[in-house]
Amino acid sequence: MNDLVIVFPGQGSQFPGMGKTWFDAHQSVRDRFRQASDILGHSLEELCFTAPPGELTKTVNAQVALLVLGHSMYEVLHAERTPPVSAMAGHSLGEITALLAAGALSFEDAVRLVKVRGEAMQLCAEENGAGMVAVLGTPVAEVEKYVAEFNAAGEGVARTVQVSNYNAERQTVLSGALDDLKDVTAHLEERGCKVARLNVGGAFHSTFMANAVPAYVRAIEAIEFSQPSVPVYSTVTGRMYSGVQEIKDALSVQLTSPVRWSTVVSALADREVALWLEVGPKQVLTKLLRDAVDGGAVHSLDTEPDEAYAALDVLVERKRREPGLVGLCLGAAAATRNRNFDEQQYEDGVVLPYRQLQELGQVDKDALSDVQKTAALELLHTIMTTKQVPETEQRERIAALLARTGDTHLHTATVAGVPAG
Repeated sequence: MNDLVIVFPGQGSQFPGMGKTWFDAHQSVRDRFRQASDILGHSLEELCFTAPPGELTKTVNAQVALLVLGHSMYEVLHAERTPPVSAMAGHSLGEITALLAAGALSFEDAVRLVKVRGEAMQLCAEENGAGMVAVLGTPVAEVEKYVAEFNAAGEGVARTVQVSNYNAERQTVLSGALDDLKDVTAHLEERGCKVARLNVGGAFHSTFMANAVPAYVRAIEAIEFSQPSVPVYSTVTGRMYSGVQEIKDALSVQLTSPVRWSTVVSALADREVALWLEVGPKQVLTKLLRDAVDGGAVHSLDTEPDEAYAALDVLVERKRREPGLVGLCLGAAAATRNRNFDEQQYEDGVVLPYRQLQELGQVDKDALSDVQKTAALELLHTIMTTKQVPETEQRERIAALLARTGDTHLHTATVAGVPAG
């Protein structure tokens, strides 16, 4: 239980003056702000620190400011601690910050993409007169049932209230036309639900954003994405991204698809996370996580940096004492029951590969390249195949090793001869 998960917040976490402490303390943050300002054509520093509060709240401004600040904070964290990140995720816009932090796209491309995203979403929101409400304290299944009842009882008038954010088991966000939201609020409150109007500029993550999609998709297609260096989870599918095309496909429908944050959290919680770290302003996701997960520490780097760094230092020390991937491969090879009693096959397929694993084990685990780690996995595969371990069991065991070390980007498909299913 030594996994570290980094999460990045989305729109709604912005506030006037956000990031000022980081900006003043770190040259790298100032450099990123000014680099982004050159791309945007206006001062991000002024927008965050001195502009009227209403300016930062605008979708076109809030999104790019959150991206730049979140990524800048992560770069500071990485420079100071080199955190052993096992996975990343982000809420809505924060997913792009996660992809940027994981090296899936360049900083310049990310800023340009989010600029287009914010502009398209704001324009679309101004056209359709829709909004969002949060339903608090009611299980998701009940909210979905009540919304379906409301939409079906339109008496010839089409109602399109939609679930747009699955934030937690008892926190659901709805999107819809303003009149429909007023009526559905009454419908929900009659059934004992607590409903809060959200101060946002549109009905995000719903079909009301359809007109924003073409410009956003064109911007996505213009970017050269790469495989993330650490696993990143999609809030469109709720799963870890498996490749570049899946990133582009999911981002292309992100604006009109609900944010499945609770699904992502559940999937990550299965990894037995030791530390969840929110990187970005405020602590919106920190609060959600503390209500949703058990057994792992949850901290905001912005609001409680001392606690966050202390928890990270403890985790780093625990990770240092753990065996690396090669050590785990050696242990798995030695512990695997042998069903092959051909002496020559055993010599060639078990003894010799095990000696090669031992040689790789002489390399410091933190200095191992992905090529060397993949070689270790291939040697383990050879040993298990020779010992006649079924392929399904091999895949499961290798996946477990990768999950334990945080090397899940070395998907089993990269291991020669092991079908990925």
